[in-house]
Amino acid sequence: MMVKKKLRKIMALVWLGLSIKTLPAFGKDAQVSEKIHESRYHTHFPLQKGGEKLDVLVRVEETQRAYGLYLIFVLKKNWPEERKESLYRLFKGFVDGRETVKAYPVKIHLQIDSVDLKNAVHIDRLVAERYPLYIRDVNNGEDIWFSQILFQGRLPAGVYRICLENRAAVPEIDFDTLITFEKDLSKH
Repeated sequence: MMVKKKLRKIMALVWLGLSIKTLPAFGKDAQVSEKIHESRYHTHFPLQKGGEKLDVLVRVEETQRAYGLYLIFVLKKNWPEERKESLYRLFKGFVDGRETVKAYPVKIHLQIDSVDLKNAVHIDRLVAERYPLYIRDVNNGEDIWFSQILFQGRLPAGVYRICLENRAAVPEIDFDTLITFEKDLSKH
């Protein structure tokens, strides 16, 4: 019985290793990392030029919780008020109720595909609408993360390939932007 389990695990790892090299490329310069990232993973994803790409593997554990993939706008608390308002206007579309809503300039092509044989998940969409979710203090209160939802939902346990491509240059985003993959741990 134990031998069968170990053989299955070895076969799954071999298949995973082979599939990483044979999965279709998400653009000619996209590179997939062979490292499998866990929940609370984040990495830089600039949006200024357009055409920026990210291709990573992530693990989803067996849980009743949702997982999310978020675009994070990073605000430094020591910025001048004008710059803070500019970021907030991108995040919400407005600063106060008296002005018209600014159109959301970000357009990200998102693909999520299961790598495991047991799951047949394929998500392919263009995220071009504003979906603000949370505002969180980080770095001992020095920064604030403003999150936009790219994907949020339940996924079967397994390994997934996430591919992102920035389809629109947004030169007014002159601050750090991140992509974060995390399990929802909020208490309802």
